[in-house]
Amino acid sequence: MFSFLRRHSAAPASDWMATRGNVGERVDAGSPENYARLKQFACDFVVSGSYVEPDGDEHELWRAGKLVPWYISHLLDNGRHFGSGVDIACHAEEPAVDLWEAGRLCPSWDQTVALARLLDVRVRDLTHPDARPHHHEDRPRYRVRDNAILSFEPSVLQAAASSTT
Repeated sequence: MFSFLRRHSAAPASDWMATRGNVGERVDAGSPENYARLKQFACDFVVSGSYVEPDGDEHELWRAGKLVPWYISHLLDNGRHFGSGVDIACHAEEPAVDLWEAGRLCPSWDQTVALARLLDVRVRDLTHPDARPHHHEDRPRYRVRDNAILSFEPSVLQAAASSTT
């Protein structure tokens, strides 16, 4: 992998909580229920159209914690958005976007709107109706490639919702 394609600095191997599997390996979701949830989120992911100013329903989805870190990662990767320019475009300081992708920090409403504008998607395209905050003991410090993170930590969602509307 070329380093210029990375969105963040290479971290020591000890920072990563998982390793990349071989092509063709079955996904290890831990349980049939988790695998079904992962499959549902993957099948339901769709970009409904280009960016438009968000409405009240989209704000409510954000407030309810329905953002999906995995969707953010996928859209950033697909659009080849990387580096500190992403953080700047989203009105954040590095490494905020990397922490969003890991579910360790939640973007404020204004940052979420800026992210949707950068990605040219609607805010609702960054959400899933079944997304819910969930604490993970083994959540990686930063995004792990090929690791689907479907939720934010509950404490960071509460902090984001209470800090700005």
